[in-house]
Amino acid sequence: MPTVETINPPRGMVVRFVSDLHYGHERCEAPAPAELAARLLNGIGMLVVVGDLAETRDCPWQESGMQLRAELRQECHRRGVQLVEIAGNHDPDAEPLLVRFWDGRVVAMHGHALYKEVAPWSWEYLHNKGKCRELIRNTPHTTLEERLELSRRMCRLTAPILRREGIRNKYLRGFMHCFWPPERPWKIVWSWLTCARRAAAFARHFFPEAEVLILGHFHRSVNRRIGGRHILNCGAWFRHATPYGVDMCDARVLAYRRLTI
Repeated sequence: MPTVETINPPRGMVVRFVSDLHYGHERCEAPAPAELAARLLNGIGMLVVVGDLAETRDCPWQESGMQLRAELRQECHRRGVQLVEIAGNHDPDAEPLLVRFWDGRVVAMHGHALYKEVAPWSWEYLHNKGKCRELIRNTPHTTLEERLELSRRMCRLTAPILRREGIRNKYLRGFMHCFWPPERPWKIVWSWLTCARRAAAFARHFFPEAEVLILGHFHRSVNRRIGGRHILNCGAWFRHATPYGVDMCDARVLAYRRLTI
């Protein structure tokens, strides 16, 4: 399974980047594939989903997620738009974890490899720290390819932990989802505040030639220039989040805009 790929779109082709559709998930707010295609595919030659297109890990949403992913693939094929799927932490079965576009001037990756722990605020990590730390200790992660493959292995190490169904009161259940364990909300907020600088440092270390880095994973929009590099995050089609799209042509950013749900 390839870790890094290089794609050089034909000159003049418009490439659209989106992320975190989370098809199949109960909190997904992305429209059905046919409607999404009608909204997103006009006027472009390539659609790049920067990770978490669908829920494909072993969980109650897997069957629905994989079916909806197949439908989106069919819609893109029918409309003559090339679909590029980048692996995220919810769909580690996708092939590349990082794609270099236009000879590496633009790099797209989901963003979970920015942390060796993938998502240190997640229930999966917080409830399985021992196993996760052991994997990090015993897995080489010096090169870019090693770091990316560590993120894929980390995603497969622990099963998804779902919302706390044993709590009947929906308000208490919602509170526990957001604020338990107590370190969870602080880790989430800290990741939002630092993701752009962390991404810039990651790029500087592993692919300093990149002028633009496009991410997902954090479910929050980012549009910043750090150290001469443009960092963009596509948000998410998810409850309490907002999706953004990045349109590019010939390695130039044409637009970074909020997408309507």
